Amino acid sequence: MNCNRLKKVILPCVVLAGTLALTGCMDDGYDFNEVDMTVGIGGDGLSLPVSSTDTIKLEDVLELDGSESVVVKDNGDYVFEQTGDDVAPVHPAIDPIVVSQAGAPEAGEIVISAVPAVGGGYYEITAGGRAQSFTYTGSKPDEVLSLTSVGVDGAISFTVEFPRELSQAVPTVDRLTVTLPSYMQLDNAGQGTDGHTLVYTDVPTTASLTVDVPISSLDFTVSGQGNDRLAIEGDRIVMAGDIRVDVSATASTAAGVDGSRITSSMRMDDITVTSAYGKFNPDIDLNELGNVEITGVPDFLTDGNVVVDLYNPQILLTVTNDMAIGGVINGVITSHKEGNDPVSIPVNGINVKPSGTTNVCICRRAEAVDATLYDQVLPIANLSDLISTIPDNITFDAEATADSKTDGSFDFGKQYTIQPNYRIEAPITFDADARIVYKDTLDGWNDDISDFELAEDSYVSMSATVENRVPAYLDLQVSAVDVDGNVMSENDITVEVSTTVLASADGENSAETPLTVNIRQKSEGAFSRLDGLVFNVEARASEDGQNPVVGKTLNSKKHFIIARDINVKLVGKVIGDFN
Repeated sequence: MNCNRLKKVILPCVVLAGTLALTGCMDDGYDFNEVDMTVGIGGDGLSLPVSSTDTIKLEDVLELDGSESVVVKDNGDYVFEQTGDDVAPVHPAIDPIVVSQAGAPEAGEIVISAVPAVGGGYYEITAGGRAQSFTYTGSKPDEVLSLTSVGVDGAISFTVEFPRELSQAVPTVDRLTVTLPSYMQLDNAGQGTDGHTLVYTDVPTTASLTVDVPISSLDFTVSGQGNDRLAIEGDRIVMAGDIRVDVSATASTAAGVDGSRITSSMRMDDITVTSAYGKFNPDIDLNELGNVEITGVPDFLTDGNVVVDLYNPQILLTVTNDMAIGGVINGVITSHKEGNDPVSIPVNGINVKPSGTTNVCICRRAEAVDATLYDQVLPIANLSDLISTIPDNITFDAEATADSKTDGSFDFGKQYTIQPNYRIEAPITFDADARIVYKDTLDGWNDDISDFELAEDSYVSMSATVENRVPAYLDLQVSAVDVDGNVMSENDITVEVSTTVLASADGENSAETPLTVNIRQKSEGAFSRLDGLVFNVEARASEDGQNPVVGKTLNSKKHFIIARDINVKLVGKVIGDFN
């Protein structure tokens, strides 16, 4: 508060009253050196003229003094703010899967049939069957739970060799197809490619046909035929299947063709699975979301009687995730205060969305938050317990897991990045048990009053009507201090305050309270040692638990106090020694 302003109002009127009285009685004819100058002034009461204070705004009272934890927003609201320290990002990854050949491929026989065409004149030559069978296996990483499809880096080199009998009868075959297992999707091989089938026309029979086919993907959802099989079997991935060749041609002669055989060979190197769509559970080594060191706390939040019971404190968490799968964070927020037991609050079910930044508001009351600003609003009823006594630091321990129940894409061998950070934003908005403490001292009076003493049963009384626009009850406790700055015993001086100042019910309209403060001397000579008063003002949300005013943020500009109709009165006598 404005100490100089209050001092002028509250300074004991005995000084002024005594001075005025003595000045009026003095006569130039008196020799004061020969007169006992101990006199008593007063009687039924002596009052100073009625006055009022200026408007005392909260910014004049709740001084921040460069606080690092409480700031005043542009609109005047007081807000407790702290930002967590930088947290190193984590980089989940799954190693590429390699499937390798399990044993040499098995070659099949393709027997050629030459049948005279209906009506004669030429022969229909056909051949078809299993050319090669293969089996590949690889280890499945524990992080892979299921697979729908995978992208691969691999290729098949397949060679078809025609028998001499066919070459002599048919220079070219009209059509040749190579059919791979149906779960394989192929890149274009230069001729016709239809999914897993290669189609060639007008194929010369005088030389072998070699086909090099890049494999682009494998589909785990396709039901295989015959030996075709692509599946997860325990901790292994098994890929098996047949390569089929079909040939059709016409010839005018078929000598020796019928019953001859087409042969083949194949080579398929290791296949590396580079990406996949399925369910995954990569290890996310995220143990903590940051530590907040709380420094620069203003005095009105550090008193032992302070209870920081805030209406809707918020922890604003952002998590950047470049994986195409989401996740869940479960954690524990703990506040630490030297000399106090830690306060821990579990925070579970924080949903992290895939491929983007997730904004989460952890709060006390969801209804007081604009949910459109966040991906998730997570209410925790006892969140304010973390700062009911302002802690030294706050930690946020966490455990993160991927969403293993939803299909998503994953690139194997890639280091993804998950980066969390958070900050605390808590408007100084009282809930029912809130209490902050403001202290001030008005001193330096002794030079003016050391020669005075109150007579028995005399006292100084100050009365006023207090207009309060602050949405808090104000409980005023006052003690006298002596010239050494020590609080005086109530056996020497008592200061009585008549009542609690009523709160503004909404922070928009004032409440008025008649208030009286009486200063009494209880032991002889005590008044002459008085140097000032110590004020201890508790701003509370409720009056003895009744009629709480909650949900109104303290504002430095629009919340104020005015003391009107101040009357300072001496009741009884004051004794001054002028010898």
